[in-house]
Order: sequence, then structure tokens, then C-alpha cells
Amino acid sequence: MRDLLFRDRRVRQDLMMRSSPSGQIRRLRGAGRAGRGVLLLACLAAIVLPLVPLPACAQATIGAGRRFALLIANARYPDAKAPLAAIGRDARLLADELRRHEFDVDLRENVTREDMQSVLDGFYGKINAGSAAFLYFGGYGIQVNRQTFLLPVNAQVWSETEVRKDGISLDGVLAEMNRRGARVKIAVVDAARENPYERRFRASWAGLAPVDTPEGTLVLLAAPPGKLVREPTAEPSLFMGELVKELRTPNLSAEEAFAHTRMGVSRASNTEQVPWVSSSLIEEFHVAKPSAGAASQPDLAPVRVPRARTTALNAPPAAAPPPAPAPQPAPALPPPAAAAPVPPPPPAAAPAPAPAQATAAISPPAGPAKAAPQRGETLRDCGDCPEMVVVPAGSFEMGSASTPFDRPVHKVTITKPFAMSATEITVDQWNQCVEGGACKYRPPPGGSGARPITNVSWYDAKDYVGWLSGRTRQGYRLPSEAEWEYAARGGARTAYAWGAQVGAGKANCRECRPGQDEQLLDAARFAPNGFGLFDMAGNAAEWVEDCWNDDYRNAPADGSAWLRGGCGQRVLRGGSFDSSASYVKPSARFRYDADVRYYANGFRVVRALP
Repeated sequence: MRDLLFRDRRVRQDLMMRSSPSGQIRRLRGAGRAGRGVLLLACLAAIVLPLVPLPACAQATIGAGRRFALLIANARYPDAKAPLAAIGRDARLLADELRRHEFDVDLRENVTREDMQSVLDGFYGKINAGSAAFLYFGGYGIQVNRQTFLLPVNAQVWSETEVRKDGISLDGVLAEMNRRGARVKIAVVDAARENPYERRFRASWAGLAPVDTPEGTLVLLAAPPGKLVREPTAEPSLFMGELVKELRTPNLSAEEAFAHTRMGVSRASNTEQVPWVSSSLIEEFHVAKPSAGAASQPDLAPVRVPRARTTALNAPPAAAPPPAPAPQPAPALPPPAAAAPVPPPPPAAAPAPAPAQATAAISPPAGPAKAAPQRGETLRDCGDCPEMVVVPAGSFEMGSASTPFDRPVHKVTITKPFAMSATEITVDQWNQCVEGGACKYRPPPGGSGARPITNVSWYDAKDYVGWLSGRTRQGYRLPSEAEWEYAARGGARTAYAWGAQVGAGKANCRECRPGQDEQLLDAARFAPNGFGLFDMAGNAAEWVEDCWNDDYRNAPADGSAWLRGGCGQRVLRGGSFDSSASYVKPSARFRYDADVRYYANGFRVVRALP
């Protein structure tokens, strides 16, 4: 049986992943359990002997929800011609700002490899469940195999192997912060500059790599992946000056502060330096405390503030748009039998208020709270944004046990409704991101803009959701594998969303349209499923957030993404126009290298609902 997965010879197709966690990890976990036992005995002793101080056990409780920051400023590299003049000043300015906002700050300058790991270990030791962890690194960084390595001042680098040996992986640091339970992880990295090492083993400087962000992470790079910045002549640098200015703005979320930093630096440098932002935050986090007039909220709880539409996170700055009209309730989708998506109503559809009511209409009238989004309702966050369909909460049996990769069948519960794009992201929607400067892949000219964008990698898809989140100030992301399968089933329990057999004319795959050419079609050519979603079977295979695992043993049961396993490869769902019928079932799953573009691979997006 042919399938797109087996036809491509550019990537590994053995469908076998590396085995379970290593003995070293198991030993570390055992040490962690032993450490917890010692801590418990110490706390019990402190209760019996109340005069004995109990810093360790007290911190385990008091530290919950605290803010920790580690700032590393490496300015004096012996192999460099001159020190990095602005780095030390930048770090000290940022440290002062974070202390003002109740961060426990550890500032280290000109750190060696041995000390750098020790400092990081101490930082990890502070992190506990619910805390916020902030990392700043200023100095030299080099990318190898799509990972950024932060260099200590005594790095001895003459090859890629020595970069990995002497450097500290930024992705690895974020992963460890996540493993330690940090609820919010923030990284600011100013390391994309010409360095004395890289030309020793490659022809040109490659800049930094895109960052693989665990859930709940916000990253700001001083330059986009692959780009360099000139060494600043002023102290502090333009980058740090803009960042600190935005961080001290009381009612800006961290995500908004980073977006504003990007725009401010871009404008001030005439687009010579354009910082890069990547976010997988699922809740708002404020570095600066809300102003006195703002509602008091826990540090790490979602904070709702009025959202002004701003330029996208990774798009060039644009003139401020005129005030948007008051949003109108989105209409409900027609019953599942209807094939066409319902367009959003124009603002003029709402009845105009009488002249006497015009002033009162500025603020919402008192009345009952707006009803929660209902199944099948649609919404758009801007006129040309993807149309989103509300998918209700619920439970389902995930998998089918028809292959080794979709077993065991297990119950998954989606506790909250979410919104999913009615179709795969189209070429026209993708090109908005390209024009905004955030998406790098340019599809060939010609063809229909209503077709799904394909030939995009998982990293490309992540660039798009980051850009869309910044543009709309909403939390867009890729769906988890469980969310995708739940949505693809559309409430049905049959092999396909429409019945037990693939039939004909239900989707776009090799066996779905007998006698027709195998080609990508415009989105929404076939009837939607029971949730009002189009093309969940065939047309374009769809990236999801999850790392690849060979089966579902130990998979999350709450609908969240599975971020452990073979994360160099990510899961694809739904099959494509070039797939056989077995691969367009809602339960079918396959994988691809995250950084490889393939002509049949696309994606759709989801976002959280209030």
C-alpha cells in the first residue's frame, strides 16, 4: 500500500522510535525521591523541635508561585578582540527592573563552563510547581543542528562537536525549567552576533536557531533566527532600553511587552534590528504588577485586561489601526448537513442605537453575562483571520488498535471547549504571515489562494501561530493530538466521521475520489463533520503539537499535548490527497521530521476560549 509517509526517501521511515527513558534518567528520578524523603524528615524534625530553623521545608511551601530570575552576562571572552561593551550594563539594568517586580534575581557575569552549569543547577533547584522562571543570557551563541548553544567565556570551540561540548543548549535549559514545574518560563537571549569561533568551522555566521518552546514559555531573541545584530555602541543597548521600558508598563502582559519591544527596536533602528518573539503561553503573565486601578490577581493566574489590536509578534511595525467597531455576537453554524461555512456578520448588522442612547452605548449596558460559546458557533478575531469553530468539551475513546501506533485505546476527557479553524490554514492566510515577515516559506506564485498551505514544516507552523497570536492578542497554537482526533471524529463513533466506510465524495484522498486526479483542492469542498469542521480527512496532512511516541502508553488523558518522546519528530494527522483511505481515519497517526517540509503537509490552528 502506497502512502506519502513511505514515498518520501528524504527522512527516516522505519516508524520505530528510541526506547524508553535511559537508566541515567531513572537514577536521577530515584535521587529525587530520596531527596524528597530527606526533606520530609527535616520538616518533621522542625515540627518536633520548633527552635530549629526550617528554610528548606518552608521554601517548599512559601516558594509556590514565586518569581525567580537568572541573568548571565558574558562580556569578556579571551578569544574576542574586545569585550562586549553593552552586555554587563544591560544585565544590571534588567536585574534592577526585575527586582522591582519581586523577582528573586541572581546576576552572574563572565561565567566559565563549569560555573555556568553550577549556576544553572542552583537556578533549577529554586524552581517549584507554579513558579515563574526568567532566564537572560547576553554574550555569544552558536546554532548547531537547529539548536542554540550559549557559550561560556572559556569556551574552546573549533568544531560543531566542541560547540555541543562547551556550550549550553537553550532548548535544554527551557526543557529543564519545564520539568521542574515552572508554570511560566521566560527567556531573553542577546547572543546573535559575530563571534570569534564560528568561522573556524563554517563559511559564515548562522545566527541562532528557532526555539522549541515547551507549553507555557515566552522567548525573546535580539534578532530573528539565522540573523545577526551589530554590536551596540550605546549603553544600555537599544534592545535592552526598549525591553525595560515595556516591562515596567503596569498593565502590559509579558507577551505584549515583548511585542512592543520588537516594534520599538524595529522602528528605532529603521528595521535594521528586528527582535524575534515565540510564545506558547496559555495564560497571561505580567512582569509589572497591575496598576492600582486594575483588579488584584494572583501573579500567575490568568489576568483579563482590555486587548488592543497590535502589530503581530514577528511582523514589521505598522501604523496603528483605527478603533474597531464593537464586536457582535457570532452566528451559529447551520446543522452539520450544511456544507458551506457561515461568514461573520458585518458590523452594520447590529441595530443602530437611537440618538438618545448613543452616549450610553460607549460602555456595555448592565445585564446578564454573555452565554458561554456553544458547539458550532463561529468567530473571527479579525476580518481576514481564520474562521474558528467552537468544539464542545467531552470525552471519547482515543485510538482504534488497528495498528501498533494507535493503541491502546484509552479514554480522553476534554474538560473545556476550544475553538479550531474551520479549515486548514490556506495559502492566502499564510501569505499574510509571509508579508508580515514572520513566516519564511514562500509558496510558488499562481494557484488558488483558497487551497491549504502545504510544504511547511512543524517549525513553519509554529511561526504562523506565534504571528497570529501576536496579531490578535489571543492564544493561538497547534492542536494537541488528542484535541485533533476528538475534533475529527465530530461526535461520531464510526471508523470515519461520516460512517463505517470511506465511500466516495466524502473527502480528498486517493480512494475517496475514484477516477479523479490526486491533487490538492480548495478548502471546504466537502461537507463538514458533526462539529462543523471541514477537511479533517484528507486534502492536507496536519501538524499537531505532540512529540512522536510509538504508542499511547502513558499518554496524557486530559487532552493536553504529549511533549515527551521523540521531539525531533512531530505527529501528523488526517492524511492527505495522496494518502490511502486507512490514513484519513480520525484515529490514524504518522510522523515526520519537525524541520522538514513536505508537499502534502499543512496544519490548522486552535485557540483557547474564555
